[in-house]
Amino acid sequence: MTDEVPPEVERLAAKMASEYVQSEYDIARALAAADGPLTLEELVDETGYTDRTVEKRLGTLEERLGGEPLITRTEDGDPRLHPILAKAIKNGASE
Repeated sequence: MTDEVPPEVERLAAKMASEYVQSEYDIARALAAADGPLTLEELVDETGYTDRTVEKRLGTLEERLGGEPLITRTEDGDPRLHPILAKAIKNGASE
């Protein structure tokens, strides 16, 4: 896998930052920073949102991203972002 972020993924990350509900983007940023799956409790700790908000917004985030391969879940149900999308979000957050 290359470390290069395709332009369409960069555009998606920029769209997420500008058009998604703030809590959805905050969840995506927490997942991107984690470089792997996070439990619901870890997402609550990382974002400061309630478990109810995290569950709801995680669901809408999954719908907006169209599920796999951009966002997947472990066997335990913990969400994680595709590494290239995570990198694009991290790159966008640092600019």
